[in-house]
Parts: sequence; C-alpha cells; structure tokens
Amino acid sequence: MRAPRDGREARLGSDAAPTVGAHPVWDASAPLRRRVEVTTTPLGDGLELTVLTPDDPAGLVVLFDGERWLEHGIDDAWGRHEGPSRAVVLVPSGPWERRHALLPHPVVVAAHVQDDVLPRLDPTLLALPRTVAGQSYGGLAAAAIATLRPDLAPTAIVQSGSFHFRADEPPRHPRGVMGDLGLLLAERRTAATLVLQAGTGEADVLDMAGRFLPVVRAAGARVTLEAYEGGHDMGWWTHGLFDAFDQLDAP
Repeated sequence: MRAPRDGREARLGSDAAPTVGAHPVWDASAPLRRRVEVTTTPLGDGLELTVLTPDDPAGLVVLFDGERWLEHGIDDAWGRHEGPSRAVVLVPSGPWERRHALLPHPVVVAAHVQDDVLPRLDPTLLALPRTVAGQSYGGLAAAAIATLRPDLAPTAIVQSGSFHFRADEPPRHPRGVMGDLGLLLAERRTAATLVLQAGTGEADVLDMAGRFLPVVRAAGARVTLEAYEGGHDMGWWTHGLFDAFDQLDAP
C-alpha cells in the first residue's frame, strides 16, 4: 500500500503500528541492479563531495551528512535499488559546530547547496529532477529547501526533522513548540512534495512531525508522514530513505 500522490493520508506506519525497517537494498547478498560510478571533488575545509552516478540517471538527490551514509555502505545499496536510476551527491557536514551553523538555517544551507554543491557537479546532472534528503538537522534543511527554495529541489525526504529548531534560542528538547520553519510556512505558500518520517522511540520528534504536517499541508504542500520502529538513529533511517524513494516512484 502506498500513499496517494496528493498526500491526503499517510502510509501504513503509524505510532500505533509503526513500520519496521527492512529494505532489501541493505541485504549484502542481493544482486547489484546497476553499475554505480563513485567520484569525489574537494568542497573546502578539508571536506569533499562524493557523487554516485549510475548509468543514465533520471534524477538527482542531494543527501546531507554524506560522510555518515558512506560509512554505512550507501554506494553498494545504491547499486542494489530496483527503482528508477538516480544520481546522488553526498554532502558532508563536518564537525558538530559546522553542522549546527549550516543545516538548521534555511538561508545558509540553501546558499551552500546553490553556491558550493551544485556548481561542482557534472552539468548534465543539473538538468535532472531533484530531491533533497536528510536526517535531524539535515531533515529540517531538506524541508526548508523544498518549501522555500524549490528552484534547488522541490521534493524532500525528511527523516526525524528538527521542526522545533529556533535560531534565536539555545538547543532545546523537541517538545510541542513549533520552530522557525513551521511558523514561517504558516504565512507562506508552497507546492513542495514532502515525505516525512520519524521514529516511535523519539516520541517528541514524531509529535513535532505530526504538528508540522498540517501546517505545511495548509501552505499547499503534498505531504505524508510515516512512523518507524526505532529511535533517532541510522538503524531505520537507512531503510526509510529507500522506502521514501519507492513511495515517490509509486504510480
């Protein structure tokens, strides 16, 4: 069962009956479906972009916290995916201080993607439909780009998004108080498509995603929310990412 493309209702996974992550791309015994070329290019600050490019890609994904995904073997998983072929640029975050100064700030992260990331890619990739994806602060960044800067990427996969974040406050627990992006979208219009996911083991994050959903939907977005069994970690993010691609690709 897949969500309707207009996003009127979520998929099967809910806080009462969450989805259990088990996407077949992470089965090391599964066959490779396509060849994936891996290239790197310097980004500055001792960091580098990694680009995974299959033959004849039909889309481009911008994925934050790229170094973490490389540690988990996303290059092999990318080659096992049966869905439409996409290239992906893995955008590193670097140390915590850099990540905190970059990802949760919509203007800053959008400028980084526009000025630092995309110009370093093969021009043929830039003409492809784009999706942006991330987790935690990276999920917030993905949601902000899709809703506020659709010229960069109009579709977002948002896992455990930090929708409580407020730039003028110190870091705080995500408990019931909407952050900057939700407040901004209450006064804006957007045609973005968002796939929201959160874990049952991070109940306040899941609650904030549930609060954000009607706000962004009222602003005009197509949006779904799915709950996964798990906490604030890669244990289910790895599976949920490819579930989201499958959801977006469903007819």
